[in-house]
Amino acid sequence: MTPVRIDLLLKALCLVKTRSQAHKGCEAGGISINGKKAKPSAEVRPGDVVEIRYPRAVTAVEILEIPAGQVSRKDRDRFFRVIREARIDTGCGEGWDV
Repeated sequence: MTPVRIDLLLKALCLVKTRSQAHKGCEAGGISINGKKAKPSAEVRPGDVVEIRYPRAVTAVEILEIPAGQVSRKDRDRFFRVIREARIDTGCGEGWDV
């Protein structure tokens, strides 16, 4: 399967609400691919580990398959595997609007 941009993938897999939120997350340094901070245009392939640092949580997923388009929440589990999830108590609600 052809690699896909991280901002498109996060939206397609319902890991963020909008592509612009994924873009903001990348720009804020909150999204990494295989341990390296990702730009919104960074390409993701099966086997890559994507870490998403939401304002109040961190989720790391392994990409299993690249979807051809938008995926419903009920069908998304075949495209990624959650490696780690953790809550973060920051004491404030500021972040990148997720």
